[in-house]
Amino acid sequence: MKNKKILLFFKQKSLTNQIVIIIAAIMIVPLVALIYDIFFASQTERVIFLEKEQRLKALVQSTNEEFTKRLESLGVSPGDISSTVLHNEFTQVVEPHVPANSGIRFGLYVPRTEKISVLGFLHNYRNLSPAEEAKREKEIFANTKPGLIAAEMSRESSFRISGSWDDQVLEYISPVTLEGKVVAVMWAGDRLNPFFSQSILARKLLRYFTLAVLALVMVATLLTIRNVTTGVNRLKQGLQQMEGDIHRLLPDMSGELGQIAQAVNRMARGLVEKERLEDQLRHSEQFIALGRLATGVAHELRNPIGIIKTLVELMKQDYSQVSGIDEFTKAIDEQVDRQNMVIQELLDFGRPTTVSVKECSVNQLIKGVLSFSAAMLRKQHVRVRLQLDNALPLILGDTEKLKQIFVNLIVNAAEAMPFGGELVIKTATLKDAVTIAFTDTGTGISKEEKSKIFNPYYTTKKTGTGLGLSISLQSIMLHGGKIEVESVPGEGSTFTVQLPIAQGSKDRSDNIDTTDTGD
Repeated sequence: MKNKKILLFFKQKSLTNQIVIIIAAIMIVPLVALIYDIFFASQTERVIFLEKEQRLKALVQSTNEEFTKRLESLGVSPGDISSTVLHNEFTQVVEPHVPANSGIRFGLYVPRTEKISVLGFLHNYRNLSPAEEAKREKEIFANTKPGLIAAEMSRESSFRISGSWDDQVLEYISPVTLEGKVVAVMWAGDRLNPFFSQSILARKLLRYFTLAVLALVMVATLLTIRNVTTGVNRLKQGLQQMEGDIHRLLPDMSGELGQIAQAVNRMARGLVEKERLEDQLRHSEQFIALGRLATGVAHELRNPIGIIKTLVELMKQDYSQVSGIDEFTKAIDEQVDRQNMVIQELLDFGRPTTVSVKECSVNQLIKGVLSFSAAMLRKQHVRVRLQLDNALPLILGDTEKLKQIFVNLIVNAAEAMPFGGELVIKTATLKDAVTIAFTDTGTGISKEEKSKIFNPYYTTKKTGTGLGLSISLQSIMLHGGKIEVESVPGEGSTFTVQLPIAQGSKDRSDNIDTTDTGD
């Protein structure tokens, strides 16, 4: 009856759950056996290590006590005991114990001189020459030094394993204290049988490999099953997310569902491109209307500004003898120059949409712009790091307009880092376009501001006209390119310009030096 209930319960489950139950039942047996073997073997190894630790501990403690008594009998303060006396006393104490403890290595470390004495061998070696003995002590000191320093600093005994995976040495380390001061560190080492070390490692590797294979098989099986049964749900969830944000494409999937996802993604990209073109058209219409207005206003302002500048020149000549006139005329000149700069920006914004194009190198243009903006960047403590693609193709462009675009982006990046920072300028080839990315470590741009920064006359600066990025966008569009912005408030921004490659242009090597410039 019970078996029938279990069988009925099993049949009521979905195919996925049935397969999962079968796999779990098959794999639980080797897993339990493997886990038991791991814990049992670790207990065996622990017993072996514990026995060796107790033996070494007893040897070190008894030798340490005898060594300390001999030092106390000398009647010398800890600071006055020489390294030579310590090593001599250690030799006299330990030498009688060496024959009875074959395979045990005794050592003494004197922190003050960083010298060691080693008695006894882990292996039955022949008599060593002085040079071989010195080399042996150097290797022993290099392997044991971390434990010796730890014992000296903590003033506590410790048990550790040193050496390589196939030649391990178990060491018990104990500080030698005299009048509460550590004068030396004593230790004893016992070599673990290489066969035992290798067998431990082999067993561990075999267990972990078996466990990893079982886990991978189970995970792979479950993932395969889940991918088949959850593909539709992923597609459904992706479509729901796409309803809220058309830029969130469906995830890649295999099989027929993957082909459907790719078709939907192509449709979504088409809609995004359509929105971009419509947005570009709106910008173009705004530029045309505002350009006409800006050109008219600029011409109307230029005439009175010119008259003011002429009158100031006359005042300088006719009233030069008047006290304080230079101060007033200088202030007027500064304001006139400032207004002329604003008028020039208005004229640039309202110029006819024509460009004088020729083949040019983006890398060379960037280097040229940096050559006359380096002083400004150094003053603002901005460090420029270039990552220029030496094989960048040529483009067709108006060099003066492109320079103005790069200047605007570099100046904006520097102003976004009032306390200094780093500006990374990177060029690369993307399909049939050249990309130029300007990445700063400045204050960043909020999501609300990012949607407005290319609007004419929008600015967050106290003295800005709000035309810099608008003019740059206009020039980029005239070149058939586009600009994208990524920003995280408080972390920085990246402005990426894409410009089409000149038809027939081949890869080239400009041999550009990509060393850092700036402060």
